[in-house]
Amino acid sequence: MRILIFLIILILIINITNGSDEEYFTVRKDLRKCATCGGYFFKRINSDEKEMHVTGLSLINANLKPNKMEDEKNVIISGDITLTDKDQGFYSFFLKGIHHRMVLPPSDDNKSNSKNLKNSTSESYGFISNSGTTCIQAKGCPIYKFSKINTNETTNFATYTEPYTSCVPLLDKDWFSSRLIKTDTSFYVGSIVLGSISKGELTISSIFVNTEDPALPCPENPSCPGGKIQTFTRSVNRCPIFNKCVNRGVCHLGIPHCPVGYTSYSLQSAPNGCLKYYCDPDSLPNPSTVLGP
Repeated sequence: MRILIFLIILILIINITNGSDEEYFTVRKDLRKCATCGGYFFKRINSDEKEMHVTGLSLINANLKPNKMEDEKNVIISGDITLTDKDQGFYSFFLKGIHHRMVLPPSDDNKSNSKNLKNSTSESYGFISNSGTTCIQAKGCPIYKFSKINTNETTNFATYTEPYTSCVPLLDKDWFSSRLIKTDTSFYVGSIVLGSISKGELTISSIFVNTEDPALPCPENPSCPGGKIQTFTRSVNRCPIFNKCVNRGVCHLGIPHCPVGYTSYSLQSAPNGCLKYYCDPDSLPNPSTVLGP
């Protein structure tokens, strides 16, 4: 019975989150003190429209944490917005998703962390996917597509650059790549990127990850007979995947530290059961504790 209820809720959430009316916004709290004040101010990204005063916020997904919206400079939210009071200019919002900016460790070369979420003349927010283009020569072939959020605009491009894989130590690059290039139709898979395209190259300055990643619980793993320990690999959903049982061997005892904005995770790995470490964005849940929608 519990499984049936879980599946019904999951299908409902997927149907809602895949709705055609979904839009993406920056958000800031209304801190004014007056009778008609309170709530939030929302602004569509990639738009010059004025802010909208949202006085009602609703959601059905218990995994969404509205308090994560408070980091205003680093958050993009998605959902459906409805005008509820034309005279007062009040809106209500059905929250479907929260994307949080991945932190870049401080350096002289990157300034992205201090950047406000404002549309510049050269940069846009969007999703990256495969364009479906095939070329005789690989060099310069526009194999990727940039879909500008809240618009119908798309641009094909050949290459991209991003600062994270070279700046964040122990970043799970398999997970990172799987979220950067959207190949899955799931709402939960696909990072928002902020960047600009010039001469066939997308230059990415910031990446925003879905705070519900992974959306579903990790699979259970088998145990090992006495005297042996489990070893694991990691799926692109950051879940521990059983590899094999081994005898515990000699391991280096040093524990690496993750930069600010990242949390350390570790898995016993082959051949000796030594810990392999990863640095995941703080905004993501511990994959081993995710219970599902």
